[in-house]
Amino acid sequence: MDEDQKASTEPETGVAIELAKERSLVRRLSRALGFADFMAVFMVAATGFSAFATWRTASIAQAIYLASERAYLGVEAVWIDATRSNDPRVEVDFRNFGNVAAQDVKIARRLKIDGVTIKGSENILNAGILSPTTPHRLHLHFPAESYSAITSGKATLELELAASFVSAQRPICYLERFIYVMHESDFLIDGGTTDCTAEAQVEQEVAAALPPTAS
Repeated sequence: MDEDQKASTEPETGVAIELAKERSLVRRLSRALGFADFMAVFMVAATGFSAFATWRTASIAQAIYLASERAYLGVEAVWIDATRSNDPRVEVDFRNFGNVAAQDVKIARRLKIDGVTIKGSENILNAGILSPTTPHRLHLHFPAESYSAITSGKATLELELAASFVSAQRPICYLERFIYVMHESDFLIDGGTTDCTAEAQVEQEVAAALPPTAS
């Protein structure tokens, strides 16, 4: 190669080297910016997951607190008291099984024989406040002439208990049915729900059956 050709080639080689350096720099910057974008997205996602986990933990803790710090109205025992032959009755021991008081307690109850409500067994108790674990009693009378048929299994005796109350500033409902089983000589549970619509329906039916109050 003569001197003229060598002189003309050297500038081209220098330009190529500079272009290669620039391309390498651009590639490195692109990779760096891409990684930075990835890290930014990752950090945003991590923050979102952390916020969701915190919210979920707080929600579970709140649910546990509300479940533990509330009233639970229920029945401890049900039995027939026939110590008075002319006045048999169903005795109900009901309690607040929670560890806080139940407020604005209203309890509707009635007895049925073969699906027909016993007249006079319907009543509504405005209990007000029920303290935890304290036993409370209900007495529901039924006709003496029905006692033999019930205890021999020829007639079916059913107790219906509906209650509404407030606990932890939340309205709560309770409805449970018990049926007397001859072979067990005892009342067994025959269905129940916490559905306020079902509880309200029983309460309304009981209230409608009560004699009008004197004005």
